[in-house]
Amino acid sequence: MVGRQIAAAAAAGAAVWGIGHAGSPAVRLWRAGAGGSVRAGPLQVRTFGSGRPVVLLLHGMTAAGNSFGAVFDGLGGSARVVVPDLLGFGGSMVASGPVTGEDHLVALDAMLAELGLTDEPLVVAGHSMGGPLALRFAARHRDRVHGVVTLCAALYRDAAEADAHVTLMGPVEAVLVGDGPLPERFCRLVCRYRTVAGWVAVATRPDLPVPVALAGVQHTWDSYRGSLNGLLRTPEWEPALHRLGAAGVPVTLAEGARDPVPVPGRAAELAAAAPTVRHLIHPTATHLMPLTEGGWCAGLITEHLDDETRRMP
Repeated sequence: MVGRQIAAAAAAGAAVWGIGHAGSPAVRLWRAGAGGSVRAGPLQVRTFGSGRPVVLLLHGMTAAGNSFGAVFDGLGGSARVVVPDLLGFGGSMVASGPVTGEDHLVALDAMLAELGLTDEPLVVAGHSMGGPLALRFAARHRDRVHGVVTLCAALYRDAAEADAHVTLMGPVEAVLVGDGPLPERFCRLVCRYRTVAGWVAVATRPDLPVPVALAGVQHTWDSYRGSLNGLLRTPEWEPALHRLGAAGVPVTLAEGARDPVPVPGRAAELAAAAPTVRHLIHPTATHLMPLTEGGWCAGLITEHLDDETRRMP
């Protein structure tokens, strides 16, 4: 009797998951992106396309480069597209040791050097955590960056603000935020039973494509915590944005109207203060904007490619 009840509950749960999964816009629209995966410096990276400039796509927290799916493949028609798994995440997961914001920047430099792209013009785009990283990386190379696009960027000015908003990214992020002992214990448990944790992530996130959900547990405590502190709980993105403005680099800050993760009004405030910054809102997008509104996101990047093409001799 108990066995039949458990089986019935499991079947009902699977049915609910299946309905949610099939009905998810992110699942319906996502397909694996083009290109082959190679090791470049410390990072696993997918590249495709040819031409100039180079488009660099930076993923968000508890994610990997596969969050930029096939809808971004069109960028390869006029540019070399580089999609890394960021240091400590996905295929670039490191076994131990802290990962700082500076480590991320150095890793991206090493990746481009290994690919022979050190001197190429750049358009840099980043989602969520990748947003502040995109601004900081672009500011370091502002002499050859011709545009920056942030998608649902996590632009926070202190740790308290970051923690309040990171909890809204998803259930895993909600558990891992904060300074108590629970986040570390939970993360180390995930590391110990990573395969099981991956399928738990799939079960709890029917709104995500299965490969994207599985990538969400591909990190260590050191890489997650270091990235949280080094990229999200620090305001270092703001002076980077000012340096980009001083260099005349155009920046697009794009958000979704249904996304609770960015600080309300911040992107609009930044755009109002700088003529090189524009703020755009997609009327229906959530924090999953690259998955559900990828065509719109790719179009924003293409605008910067078009500008760069007109500038090239």
